[in-house]
Amino acid sequence: MCDSSNNLKIGPNDYSNLTGNTSVTTISDANPNLDGSGSVTTVFTAGGKGSVIKSIIIKATQASLQGMVRLFIANADSSVISLYKEVPVATTPQAGCTPVPAPQYVMFETALEGGLKLAGDYQILASTQNAETFNIIVEGIDWNYPTSLPDTCCNFMQVNANTGVGTVSVANPNLDGSGTIVTVFTASGGSSKASVINAVTIKAMQNTHEGIIRLFISPDGSTWSLMQEVLIPETTPSAYTPSYKQVLNMDFYLAGGFTIGAATQNAESFAITVEGQALVYPRS
Repeated sequence: MCDSSNNLKIGPNDYSNLTGNTSVTTISDANPNLDGSGSVTTVFTAGGKGSVIKSIIIKATQASLQGMVRLFIANADSSVISLYKEVPVATTPQAGCTPVPAPQYVMFETALEGGLKLAGDYQILASTQNAETFNIIVEGIDWNYPTSLPDTCCNFMQVNANTGVGTVSVANPNLDGSGTIVTVFTASGGSSKASVINAVTIKAMQNTHEGIIRLFISPDGSTWSLMQEVLIPETTPSAYTPSYKQVLNMDFYLAGGFTIGAATQNAESFAITVEGQALVYPRS
C-alpha cells in the first residue's frame, strides 16, 4: 500500500520522511514557578527541520494530591522559556478503610492531543507543582529529507503491517517499571522511519477479579516507564458468555526500536494484541 498524502505533509510537493521522535522523561521535583525558573526538565527536543507534537501523555506513578503539571516551550538555546500549558492534577481516591478485597485505583493520567508544530531544536520542558512523580511521554514526528530528492514527485510512503502479540499472567503490582513485563510490540527500525500503533486489544483468557493491566514504554526493551493503566472488572465467562475484552484505539507514533510492554496486577492470563503499521520510504 502506498500513500503519497498524509495529514502531516507541509506542502503540495512534499519530499519529507516522517520520522518518529518519541521521548520518555520523569519529573518529580516540586516547583510552583510559572516563569520557567526552578526545577524544569526537558522532555522533548525537536529535530533540525522541526517536529509535530501529536500528543503528550502525563502519567502519575504514585498517588497524587491536587496540583499542577506545567509545560513550557524553550527556544533552541534555552535563552527564552515561555509557559505553554497548565494541566490540573486530581487527587487519587483514597479508601477510608481497607475493605476485602481491596479496591483497585489507577493513578492519574491524561493525554493532551494536538498538532503543535515546533521549530528545529526547540524544546518542551515540564515541571510539577507537588513533589510527586510523573512520566511525560511525548509523541513526536520529525520532518527529515532524503539526501537525494526523487526525480519525480513525490516521496511515496509505503505502509507495512507491524503486529505484536503476547500473553501476560505473572502478577506485578509495580508502577516503576520493575517486575515481570512482557514485550508485546517493537517499532520497526532500519528502513522504517516510525511505527504507528493503531489499537491494543486486551482479551482475558479466564475469569477475572478486579485488577489492572498496565502498559509500559521503553526505548531499549529493558528500561520501562508506565504509560497507561486499564482497570479490569470482575468477570465470569461461560459457554455462553465471552471472556472480558477491551480495545484501546491509540494512533500512536513510535520511534524505531522503541517497545511496548504489558503487565497484570493479578496472576490472571490476558492475551495482548497490538495492531500497528511501519512507515517506509522507498526513495530515501
